[in-house]
Amino acid sequence: MTDSVRPGGEGWTNPADAYVRFMHEVMEFSGTVEGDEIEAHYQFVNTGDQALEIEIVSACQCMAIEWTRGPIAQGQSGELTVVFDTSDRTGDVTKEIDVIFKNTDQDGYPLVKRVWLRGRIYKRI
Repeated sequence: MTDSVRPGGEGWTNPADAYVRFMHEVMEFSGTVEGDEIEAHYQFVNTGDQALEIEIVSACQCMAIEWTRGPIAQGQSGELTVVFDTSDRTGDVTKEIDVIFKNTDQDGYPLVKRVWLRGRIYKRI
């Protein structure tokens, strides 16, 4: 599995970027055959000035997700572990994973960070 950092769109900055930094926002896999399970680990650091806590992580039903529970102190790390079941899927896939924090931005909206899992799944012969 390889990884890359997804560039942000022009003129917009995600408010969550002031509080959390993921080491890799996009994880890519290859050589996967239909029915395999893909495991990806998304590590992040609390770059804000207060404890950070994940409320929930949202993704498709084809994924099992675990994450660091409880407050993550300033400068400390956390992790999402994603297991993607590729059963009944072939071709190019991109899966979005939304991380919703208990923390809010300056306007009172929850901090949300999106990461991606993408790659190609080959048909099992």
